[in-house]
Amino acid sequence: MKKIVFLMFALAMVANEAFAFNTFAHQTISKLTEMNLNEKTKQEVKAILKTSITKECVWLNTLRKNPEMAHTKSWHFFQLDANGKSTTMDENDGIVQLEKAIAVLRNRKNHSEAELLTALRTVIHLVQDMHCLSHIRIEGIEATKGFTFRIWNELDGKGRKEWNQKWYTLWESTFSNRYTIFTPQYYAEDIDIYARDKKAEYSKGEPRFWVENGGEDVVRALKLLNTGAVVPTQVVLTHEFNHTKCMAKAAYRLAALLNDIFK
Repeated sequence: MKKIVFLMFALAMVANEAFAFNTFAHQTISKLTEMNLNEKTKQEVKAILKTSITKECVWLNTLRKNPEMAHTKSWHFFQLDANGKSTTMDENDGIVQLEKAIAVLRNRKNHSEAELLTALRTVIHLVQDMHCLSHIRIEGIEATKGFTFRIWNELDGKGRKEWNQKWYTLWESTFSNRYTIFTPQYYAEDIDIYARDKKAEYSKGEPRFWVENGGEDVVRALKLLNTGAVVPTQVVLTHEFNHTKCMAKAAYRLAALLNDIFK
């Protein structure tokens, strides 16, 4: 079993090197979001996007590759203060850009089709990004800016293996890459089976609360994962449950927000 776990992590690491950002995870969250939209919202969303949420979910990742839009890179991150609260009004922060996009959609009669398209694309992506724990920065906790630790396969002697794991890619890619043998739709349905009983609870609140909730998860995770630590694979795998929960929260919350906006 330990050899199997090691192999699965090793394969995920190869995928991390090939893909800086995990489209598969975004598509899975988008599929689960679409499963939880009401009919009116589905029609409104399609009228703006001219396609599905799943096909537009990584638009903001593509946008930042344009040199003229390089300033949008910071929008993918969410800053909390030293007390774990979302108080920033910095235009470069993801939460501020998300709130601006939500405001456009709520006041859509006064905006052009192009503005609504940009706003909806932004909301879709940033609600998802805020649930990736490595996208949350906490004042006074340097580790939230990124670090590297080592994973140990729990064997000794000649069978012992260790490899580097970045905090960023652990949440962005490593866990979800273990499921790329499935389609995003299948993975979304699997997450829904696990999480649907918590849907009402997860959907509560508003975006700043959601970021703060994620910050609490970050603090808990950093108690076991830290710079230079050598962590057994089974300990790392305990965080996979939290990763799945974060994906479920992202989908249910995005669906609830869109259903509210287009009610």
